[in-house]
Amino acid sequence: MRQIRIWFRMCNVFGLLAASLFGLFSTGQLAAQSPAAVTLVRAGRLLDPRTGNVLSPAAVLIENGKIKEVGAPSQVQADAPAGVKTIDLGSATLLPGLIDSHTHLLLNVIVPAEAEIDRYWAFVPGLLLAVAAKSPAERVLLGAQMAREDLESGFTTVRNVGHSGIDGDVALRDAINAGRVSGPRILAAARKLTPLDGYFQALNPAVADAIVQQEFLQVGNADEARRAVDEDLF
Repeated sequence: MRQIRIWFRMCNVFGLLAASLFGLFSTGQLAAQSPAAVTLVRAGRLLDPRTGNVLSPAAVLIENGKIKEVGAPSQVQADAPAGVKTIDLGSATLLPGLIDSHTHLLLNVIVPAEAEIDRYWAFVPGLLLAVAAKSPAERVLLGAQMAREDLESGFTTVRNVGHSGIDGDVALRDAINAGRVSGPRILAAARKLTPLDGYFQALNPAVADAIVQQEFLQVGNADEARRAVDEDLF
């Protein structure tokens, strides 16, 4: 999983030093650590993804952990209060926080050999390892590590789509929101909804039930679907 994530980041991300700074501001961590309520960040470039334009040089004014103004350094400096804390990132490139819409933060995926892909769906070995060898506490700690790595790589929001045990991604989300651990904003799915016997037909029946109970809510009809949604929500 780590190799896949690193490859993805190398292909899709640049200026991550500055992006991770945006992630820290987005969670309020830098604001909490600094007595100054207003911070001015200067950098060599700033990417505007809406227009595709690059502003160079650039500055960002942050007030109470939120971005207040973006523009040329001379303009932003003129609008900043006296004694503003300044962070100079030199030639770094700033860009808005990235969003990963498909993550499994509490699962370290082991992709099977190419010859085995047709026999085993790609997530099955990783799920077996997670459920059979790792306690729920270990999985949450793994999630905390992977969430921190995402944030430090510039991802300020992620959509976690299951494989988190019984609400492990919800607990991780709440811990990040409370400031107990570092990580991006998490849109948590809780347990995944799956049709009866539709997801793990390739698993050995002797181990399938334990995995399904921890990872899924099985749905066989409309009433069971409503019950499963209610259980995930509350």
